[in-house]
Amino acid sequence: MIARLRMLAVLLLALLVAGCGEYDEVKRETGYKGKARVNPWLAAERFTERLGYEVISSPNWKSPEESDSVCFMPAALLGNSSFTSRVEGWISDGGHLVLLVDHADSDHNDWARYPSSMDSQMEPSLTRMLKDAGLEVELKSTGGKEGESITEIPFDGENFKVTAEASSTVKRKKGKPGVFASVKHGDGRITVLTDSRIFRSRWIGDREHAALLRALIEISPKEGAVMFVRGSGISFWGLIGRHLWPFLIGLGILVLVWLWRSFSRFGPVESSAEPSPLRGYDHHLEALGDFQWRLDKGSALLAPLREQIIEKGQQLSAKIGRRDDDFFQLLAERAGLSRERVVRALTEAAPADGLVLTRTVADLQRLLAECH
Repeated sequence: MIARLRMLAVLLLALLVAGCGEYDEVKRETGYKGKARVNPWLAAERFTERLGYEVISSPNWKSPEESDSVCFMPAALLGNSSFTSRVEGWISDGGHLVLLVDHADSDHNDWARYPSSMDSQMEPSLTRMLKDAGLEVELKSTGGKEGESITEIPFDGENFKVTAEASSTVKRKKGKPGVFASVKHGDGRITVLTDSRIFRSRWIGDREHAALLRALIEISPKEGAVMFVRGSGISFWGLIGRHLWPFLIGLGILVLVWLWRSFSRFGPVESSAEPSPLRGYDHHLEALGDFQWRLDKGSALLAPLREQIIEKGQQLSAKIGRRDDDFFQLLAERAGLSRERVVRALTEAAPADGLVLTRTVADLQRLLAECH
């Protein structure tokens, strides 16, 4: 037996060594590390700092201040009328909002093999603000497929060479839809860029993306700090569902196992024995009556009860003035029994069995109680 096991181990080792042949080494980009992994606008921020501007980087929603000149913000963050009204007031005072539509969330993976589908919703308050400015955004959920490729963006008298995929589009009044549109609004300006990847760290160094970023900052109506907001429009429960679903599934399984162990599943775990019928009081009486009947003591047990009933009954009939009436019928009316049962209880010589003895004793006790 030991020899066979050794032979089997040698064969397995030989197969393992034979399988260790040539292999191909494949390199694949997985993304940046450190700050750049959580901040897709880090390269744009550092580029702006080198231009001499003060940069404010916010990981979540923050309302622009009067001292801010430009704000790059994902459209998904303007998810209610309160946020939109604050931004609109800031634009009216000379602020420049650069609204980023698709691929703008901070949790978007720039190295994903299959891009996620676009969000196909926009808050009515934001749509109304853009409409007042003369802009119309058409959101498209394409299931990961992009639309027409854009190679140039005309802005401020120049044509900037870019690489963009137009799925969602924006257009001015009576204009053609595209990925970029910029208009004055009040004392400020609103710029909409539907493909935000142009300014993300992975692509900002391509073609003239950085030059377009510089032009947007320099055309702002007033001077001040440049704000980059890198929040995500996903809700708290959406984040839990996206990142914590393995933990929630495990926790749910543990809860189900605990419930399964703690509560009865299909009735009692162990079948309980039926209580003995002899534990009931009536059954005790039947057992005692059967025992006395077997000892042939039925008549001796009944005689004292019958004597008391006859004596008490005669006293009762005299008391109520019915001495001459049918004695058995009088007792039957008082006890609520039939006359036949009263006659059998008082005159039957010997009960036929233990059950009859028990029933007769019960009738006699009832008659005795009504004769008092």
